[in-house]
Amino acid sequence: MRSLRLLPVAVLVGATLTVVPATAAPTDAAFSTSAGRLDVDHASYLAKHDVVYNRPNTNPDHGLTVGNGRTGAMVWQSGGLTMQVSNVDASQQTAFGAGLLNLATSPAMDSGYSTFQQRLSLYDGTLTTKYDNNRTVTIMGQPNSEVMGIHVEDTRGGVNAVTLELSLWDVANLGNSGDVPDINTWRTVSGYADATGAGISRGQADPQRFGYTLAATVEGANYSASVVNNSRVRLSITPSPSYTVWFTASTRLNAPGNNSVGQARSALSAVKSTGYATTFANYRNWWHSFWDRSFVQYGGLGGDADYLENVYYLSTYLIAAGGYGNYPFHFINGVFRATGDATKWSNAYWYWNQRDVYNSFLASNHIDLMNTFNNLYSRNYAALKAYTQTRYGVDGLWVPETMGWDGNARGTVNSDYTKNVLSTGYEAAFNMYLQYRYTNDGAYLRNVVYPYIREVTKFYSRILSVDGSGKYYMANSNSHETYWNVRNAITDLAAVRSLFPIALAVSQQLGVDAALRPEWQRILDNLVAYPQENGAYLPHQPPLSQTRNNENVAAELIWPYNTTGIGSPDHQTALNTWNTRPFPYGNVWANDAIQAARLGLGDQTFAGLKRMLQQYQNYPNGFTNNTNGVFEYHGVHLSAMNEALLQSYNDKIRVFPAAPAGSSFVGKFTLLAKNGFLVSSEREANETKYVGLRSQWGATARVVNPWGTQQVRVRRGSDNAVLLTTSAAEFEFGTTANTTYVVERTAKPLGSYATTRLTGSSNQGAKSLSGTASTLGLDATGSGLVNNTQGNYDSNWHLTTGRGYGDYNDDTHHSTTVNATATYTFTGTGIQYLSERNGDMGTVDVYLDNAFEATVDLRAAGARQVQQVVWQKSGLARAQHTIRIVNRSTSVGMIDAYRITP
Repeated sequence: MRSLRLLPVAVLVGATLTVVPATAAPTDAAFSTSAGRLDVDHASYLAKHDVVYNRPNTNPDHGLTVGNGRTGAMVWQSGGLTMQVSNVDASQQTAFGAGLLNLATSPAMDSGYSTFQQRLSLYDGTLTTKYDNNRTVTIMGQPNSEVMGIHVEDTRGGVNAVTLELSLWDVANLGNSGDVPDINTWRTVSGYADATGAGISRGQADPQRFGYTLAATVEGANYSASVVNNSRVRLSITPSPSYTVWFTASTRLNAPGNNSVGQARSALSAVKSTGYATTFANYRNWWHSFWDRSFVQYGGLGGDADYLENVYYLSTYLIAAGGYGNYPFHFINGVFRATGDATKWSNAYWYWNQRDVYNSFLASNHIDLMNTFNNLYSRNYAALKAYTQTRYGVDGLWVPETMGWDGNARGTVNSDYTKNVLSTGYEAAFNMYLQYRYTNDGAYLRNVVYPYIREVTKFYSRILSVDGSGKYYMANSNSHETYWNVRNAITDLAAVRSLFPIALAVSQQLGVDAALRPEWQRILDNLVAYPQENGAYLPHQPPLSQTRNNENVAAELIWPYNTTGIGSPDHQTALNTWNTRPFPYGNVWANDAIQAARLGLGDQTFAGLKRMLQQYQNYPNGFTNNTNGVFEYHGVHLSAMNEALLQSYNDKIRVFPAAPAGSSFVGKFTLLAKNGFLVSSEREANETKYVGLRSQWGATARVVNPWGTQQVRVRRGSDNAVLLTTSAAEFEFGTTANTTYVVERTAKPLGSYATTRLTGSSNQGAKSLSGTASTLGLDATGSGLVNNTQGNYDSNWHLTTGRGYGDYNDDTHHSTTVNATATYTFTGTGIQYLSERNGDMGTVDVYLDNAFEATVDLRAAGARQVQQVVWQKSGLARAQHTIRIVNRSTSVGMIDAYRITP
């Protein structure tokens, strides 16, 4: 959180790490004029954000994650080391998992030890598990490939067997969640075993060239391979003190001749020849280079900011670890899950949800990640244009809100929620244009971006209506998913106001389509006004239609439509719109916190970041149990924090536009602004120290004075020449490519600060977010209050959040189904079960370690009682135990939390 001499004190309470912030002392600065960025020891700084489990985790949902950009795995301990492997390109929309991997030894790896730690190292991209000093398992990969590795150092004597099994769950009744043309090829599994290793395959006859082979081999030890059955293969490994298991989820899509079996054999042979040491070094270097591209510190604020910052880096890692495939990191599937093939909404990519996952990566200087997302839509240009002609009878481009990998619109046109959403094409075109604005790639602008912009603009030109006074309006469309078949959906009006000026400017810049410009300008000049009421924007022309989904559609103007924000003439109207939005933080994809930042609301941004985690970050690995999405809130978190630190959406560089109030806040960053400026700044004790800019291609810089109208100067870093002195609230200056500039107060220049380097110390325990049940990591004992969301539930239990009664974390699980079952596994000597009591509630049976304990009556007359200890047990042997709760009536059975005694 600080430079070395300002490191926070870490106080270990039990085994849960509580961060105590140091007092801000804004006397130093970490900006390197020669490098044009903050001077950061990324290895030590990111180590403070490692996710650490200090006891074995047996819950698959809580598994830690490791991935190399295409292939990833969620890892837990069950009969050895177990993981579910996935590959982003293995199936349509990554609907199907690749399979399970289990590595087991005899005696067991987790037997006879006294100390345990499992560490997800974000900087190295590795997951390392240590038992005492004689067993270390490191999971890593071959960078940006389909190959991963498990390196084992096991120096115990007496190890007599090692087995590696690859398997699939029962796929006989596999549903067609992926909208594949022939589900039978995905139910058909085959295996092989030979001198090269062993593997299982499915989807081998998929006519769309998806399908894969999950295979493994061993380096450093002898082994034999066998096919156990059609969905399980085994490597029997001769015990060795050091060996590496290499595994791959090789896809047909990326294999020569679509031969995934041949590709698996080839990939495993190649990595085995390269060897563990070299591959591991290359892998770490790949991740190190990734992290070097940007930096964010969001510190102070009573220690909560360390948690929010931890989530920032974890979320970045999670998305990047599976974000470099041919197809995007699906907002629910990604490459990390432990649910077999069970998934939701896998028939397509929802643009609303996918934008949440990806949109932060322009500012964090990972344009290649954003390109993966944009490429899904640009590669389907021809198919979408043809379908637009078929469906609408116009020459233009309509993009379905719910789109399959090949541009199909089946998920859209068969849904009342999305079939009349017209604005997705604008969002796709605008994101492509933003990619150009961050890269200055002229060829991309001419060949990809502008054709998309032109065709979407043409679509709107044809689909808009015009009234007798010459005003253009949208007669009928969906205002996103929430308001169906309405007049003048604000999303469409905003799309026109945002995209048409870009189309006009770029067509002129490229010297093309001059004949189209007069019509575009006429529409822009005569578009009806946004619908308003009581000083706030409305989602469509009143009266408001029935609400169908929990979206704050009118606030879309703020983000991501980018038509208003700080400094805009309609800022107050936008602020009113945000303040009166109907569904504050209404779902796992809610982007309220990003919009708060765009409006300059620093405290609300901070509170929004906390609230989203309180509501949705239920598991100690950073994940959620919300089935409406898995990765959206990670992306929202990234965008909101970036926007709080740096904004350039309106072509003006504005630093700390939404910094929280209070002298304890510490903000430091190196992020990318539009027009290719790598921007750095630091803020402590309510003081912004300087603005550093590294110009990548020599654009004109437009800067909002961080000090109001105090006099500033612009100094060139290479020779300290002062290029501009001004007291203006905003100013601009020309730049030269690959040159660093410093904007500093004349009265307190950068040179008045002592020089420092940002560093940190390695995290050793679990973290918690105050006032919530959100945690990262596991402590050694599993003690304390555990939220209901950390248990396992059958499908008849339901999570309710935001209850407002005083439940722990303001949420509960409940069921009205007889025999609905919930379990929670813990390590300790006692447990308390907490629930509400109320007149509408029923009875539940409690079992401990499969033995019946009691029938608990949750009924109570009078006022509702919350956080009640309804059953407890003490004096247990300190070991692993499992509580099972079974609902016994059609009245409400409920679980709020558990309290564990170490």
